[in-house]
Amino acid sequence: GRISSLAIVAITAGLFVVGPSICDYLPRCMAGTLLLHIGIDLVLEGVYDSIGQYDWLEYLGIWIITIVMTVWGMTAALIAGVIAALSTYAVQSINYHNPIRQILTASTL
Repeated sequence: GRISSLAIVAITAGLFVVGPSICDYLPRCMAGTLLLHIGIDLVLEGVYDSIGQYDWLEYLGIWIITIVMTVWGMTAALIAGVIAALSTYAVQSINYHNPIRQILTASTL
């Protein structure tokens, strides 16, 4: 409700003011555990839960982005994602080998 929303806004504003100095009081194992949990959750959501929601070419693009990000990092994965998206669009947009059905003169309009 409203009270929980206001509490989240107040806590976020407080953390914005305090800044990174609060990190000194958090145990490193807690931050590592949080990052590991978020990473596993994102992998499950992006790769495992999306099985069957996309066709094989789009799902292959997801796997390519995942592998490139794991091996080479975020910047390379962004580039691989753009290339995968453009190639998927190009392959999926080729539906008609002869898109012009007939030629009409202006008198038939």
